[in-house]
Amino acid sequence: MRTTIAYAVLGQSVGSKRPAKRQRLSVDQRQTDVSGDVWQDVNQVFEQTSRAQVISAINLFRAQFPEFGFLHPDDLEYRQDELSVVQKLRLLVIVAVSHRYSGSYTANINNKNILFIANEMQKRVTSGPSLALIQTFLILSLCNWGDGDGFNAWMHCGIATRMAQGLLSTGFASCGKRETLSELEKRTLWTCFKMDRLLSCGKRRQAMFSDGDMHFSLPVNDTQFLFGQSPQAAPIDDSLKVYGPDDHLVLLIRGLRIWSRVHTWIAEGGRRQPGMTEPEQCPFNETSDWSKMKQDLIKWWDSQDALMKYPATKVSVHAQRGQAERFGYINLVYYVSLLFLCREFIPFSPVDEVKPRGPIEPPLLKARGPDSFWLQNVFDLYDAASQISSLLSDLEHVGCPLRTPFSGLCAFSSTLWSIYGAAFPNFMGFTPSQTADADAQAERTMAVLYYD
Repeated sequence: MRTTIAYAVLGQSVGSKRPAKRQRLSVDQRQTDVSGDVWQDVNQVFEQTSRAQVISAINLFRAQFPEFGFLHPDDLEYRQDELSVVQKLRLLVIVAVSHRYSGSYTANINNKNILFIANEMQKRVTSGPSLALIQTFLILSLCNWGDGDGFNAWMHCGIATRMAQGLLSTGFASCGKRETLSELEKRTLWTCFKMDRLLSCGKRRQAMFSDGDMHFSLPVNDTQFLFGQSPQAAPIDDSLKVYGPDDHLVLLIRGLRIWSRVHTWIAEGGRRQPGMTEPEQCPFNETSDWSKMKQDLIKWWDSQDALMKYPATKVSVHAQRGQAERFGYINLVYYVSLLFLCREFIPFSPVDEVKPRGPIEPPLLKARGPDSFWLQNVFDLYDAASQISSLLSDLEHVGCPLRTPFSGLCAFSSTLWSIYGAAFPNFMGFTPSQTADADAQAERTMAVLYYD
């Protein structure tokens, strides 16, 4: 079984052929290959799209992508004759994204419809920024990311971010260091920040929105946003605040900020960076960059209400409230960040190792560290992989599957380290039963990764 899974993870076919990677569509392709189902005129397409279809798409989009916190009840009350072309494009791109989750999804046609939207948006790049334009480019970047087209995802997110920065300096009520932004504007800007962090995962890309640029406050909670309530006074000591289900957007912002630091550190070399072998940078010392990131991750986890923590709180509880996906997303951020931190000091092939003792491939650490640290690191790694697998399976079980590029990364990472555990049971300290469980866990997570 391990061989079968390993081939699948490596992208090689076993029994059935995996679909080829989608090619990036070009404008020329759209002009020479047009069928009756491909969109060609914004107003005509919007007239033919029923309100029920748009509302269903908005609700599905909100569930699958909680990081896009700018959708508001007003979006459900739109009047077609009052919408600009850009506002129609914004709703159409949501329909296109959501269509991927329907039984009638046809990749070829849907991709060309998304290309049509991209074409229409590019015509308006120099016409002046607006919230609707920024939000549409952000959703468009999500479409590209889901297609594996990282370059166009990054470019469209970059366009949205530059527009937002332009409005931040000149347009959003002339916002300066003093708070003058509306909640919708803030949520749009924070979405730029989050997408920038997500798309830079594993890439050595300069952040377009640095932390220093985000001088405005965090979003209010969902209840305050949806009902238009005034925010409550924050405690003087922010570390005393406990964040619950309504605060998912703040939790995602802070969690993705930590996740960005973790994967940026790893992309820049991780433990192989200059100076990382020195005693003060060894992970078991609190002075190390690794330890500081883990401390921040744990502090973020501790700031959450017990209701937000998996597996102590079941997915089914949040499913009853219609919030299972956002609950899953926040927990995935925690566990995948922990997994990436822990894996940095795990040997690639510990064939002759009987227990964890830190890196065995150069560069080697200049201080050994306590055995208990290395044992705990391996335990945390495999526990994070297990929690990701169980969480994704639980979401599927309650009918709230989270199928996004980020959840795909989490599923792949969990599968890989489940295979690792089954491949090196002596190093992991596994019994035959635990080894079989690791094998089964990898198989189960792969089923989530390769859903029909």
